[in-house]
Amino acid sequence: MPIVLEDSDLRLNRAVTFEWLYTNGLGGYASSTIVGLNTRGYHGLLVCSLNPPVDRWLTLSRLDEVVITSKGECNLSTQHTTEGVTHRGYRQLKGFQLNPLPEMSYATDCVKMQKTVFMAYRRNVTIVNYELETSEETVFTVTPLHTARDIHERPNEIDYSPEYETENKHAYYAFDDRYHSPWVFGYSPDAEFMPSTPVRITEEQVYRKDKAQGMPYKEPLWIPGVFHNVLEPGSHFLSFLYAAGGSKDDLESDLGKLMHATRKDFAKLRFDELKRRKVLNDRAYSLSQSERDEDVEWLVFNADSFIVDRVTTKSRSVIAGYHELADIGHDALLSLPGLTVAIGRFQDAREILKTYARYSRYGLVANDFPDHGIQPEYDNVDASLWFIMAVWHYIRATNDLEFLRGLIWDTMENIISSFRIGTKYNIHEDHDGLICSGIEGVEVTWMNERIEDWVATPRNGKCVEVNALWFNALMALGDMAELKGRDPYEYRAVASWIKEAFVQTFWDERIGYLYDVVTDEENDESIRPNQIFALSLPYPLLDGEQAKSVFNTVTEELLTPYGLRTLSPKDARFARAVTGGPRSRAGAIHQGAVHPWLIGPYISAYLTLNGRSELSKKHAERKFFRPVLSAVRNGCLGTISDVYDGSKPHRDRGCVSRARNVAELLRVYFEELG
Repeated sequence: MPIVLEDSDLRLNRAVTFEWLYTNGLGGYASSTIVGLNTRGYHGLLVCSLNPPVDRWLTLSRLDEVVITSKGECNLSTQHTTEGVTHRGYRQLKGFQLNPLPEMSYATDCVKMQKTVFMAYRRNVTIVNYELETSEETVFTVTPLHTARDIHERPNEIDYSPEYETENKHAYYAFDDRYHSPWVFGYSPDAEFMPSTPVRITEEQVYRKDKAQGMPYKEPLWIPGVFHNVLEPGSHFLSFLYAAGGSKDDLESDLGKLMHATRKDFAKLRFDELKRRKVLNDRAYSLSQSERDEDVEWLVFNADSFIVDRVTTKSRSVIAGYHELADIGHDALLSLPGLTVAIGRFQDAREILKTYARYSRYGLVANDFPDHGIQPEYDNVDASLWFIMAVWHYIRATNDLEFLRGLIWDTMENIISSFRIGTKYNIHEDHDGLICSGIEGVEVTWMNERIEDWVATPRNGKCVEVNALWFNALMALGDMAELKGRDPYEYRAVASWIKEAFVQTFWDERIGYLYDVVTDEENDESIRPNQIFALSLPYPLLDGEQAKSVFNTVTEELLTPYGLRTLSPKDARFARAVTGGPRSRAGAIHQGAVHPWLIGPYISAYLTLNGRSELSKKHAERKFFRPVLSAVRNGCLGTISDVYDGSKPHRDRGCVSRARNVAELLRVYFEELG
């Protein structure tokens, strides 16, 4: 099961393209490249969430390890400053594997070292373990490099007063003079902490990926001191704990006896984490006939990273992506069948659905929970329809009819009635039964990239995927009404004439595919992947030659090894790569970039057209599923990046791990291909 990198992958320019990510179920994480060189301002060994899963602070940027022997001093870290790459520890890196914890192996003339990093679940705690083999007396030092900032900030100077205090000879606190700035606790029972007087400020660190994207990319760090140990020849195991909290009292309360953790305590933390991850995979496969698959197991592990606690709602939520995204309603509800139902996390599914039901307003489910306060935003049209489909998936898997009582059913009925009579953002049923949505300056579909008042892909009007979802939501509600012993006629009757209106409105025999958006003024003939939902959802709107023509168009114009493009390369607006500054990148996200999650609907559409025989499933798995799944062994290891360039070589872009990408691969593997 381990992802093991080859020697050729360890050269610096290649190595920095491989990243790892470890999360804690609160929105916090530890993440870097395999050589420990932070190439993004989001990288760090301890990102804590003070108001889970948001209000995230980067506190511990990295650790610098140095070994000193009779051969001299060797720095095992890699650092990039304005002077260039000044620490060259990558030269001593001999191996990296994800197993499932990230493990880095180093070797010098006299020392062999393996470094392992992980986070404690539901705690803002990072554990770093070192196993060393020394052939002579060796001085081993570990230097923590701190910052204290919101994860989205990139300060080019330290405009606060960093401070520290020693707890004992093995521990220290790091903090500063600002209100609401987190406290950090560093501790090792195996090394002595030697404080710096005064605090040392480093040269400006350079984040090369941020620089390439036209973002602020330089930041100084600060050093409160150094952990130090003298090792005799032989084998040694050293453990370090770093924790963060809103105050010193919070830290001490959360850590308890871990403030004086013994080797046994560190071993238990590691054992508990490995056991928890094994249980996740065992549960997923216990409910399926699918054979165990190493790369799919990575997705099951990674699904766990997105399911987090939300303090303001006192329940579970779904992070849309790491490092930078918070919980987004559209992503959460689209992803819910794959992240929870398909792999047996039914209790999480219930909690998440109840949360979005409780915070629905105006017939819309919440799309965004802000960092502070609990008043969400409701600026999405399809999130509410995905909510109904997510409930349908849950009920189909569990037959939990009790769940349909009260809040959940009332929420679904309110969504339908509000869409019919009209609600925010001009979302309303037109005279033909189809849904119109959108207002000037606001994009409410999933193609919602914007910078201030500029909308990258305006799609106001009747959107093809919204109306495919609208039809399916009505049919699904009819199914669930029947299960409740209620008459489904009111939903199915409306759905029947919507299906006819859908074909009349969106199908064009001349071009052989579906319009993307229809308004009174024009029919948008852009070839986009949104039309695939007319075939992929549980209740298709097309059949026969029309369905084949749409599928063939999507295949010929949009299919790539990493998912579907968002626009045909033949379109003059097609963006070959997601590069340049913020506006250029935002413009490319839905104007050609490849979105891996769309391979899920594509495979469902293929099986709808070709039948769900074993032969069809094997073809779909080999031809469409496996190429996308292979991405778990590139980029951020064990997961799927946000988007890929629309043109070859399809480089990964955007956030390093996206919930909907992982979710749709899990859904089709366990529900469609299994």
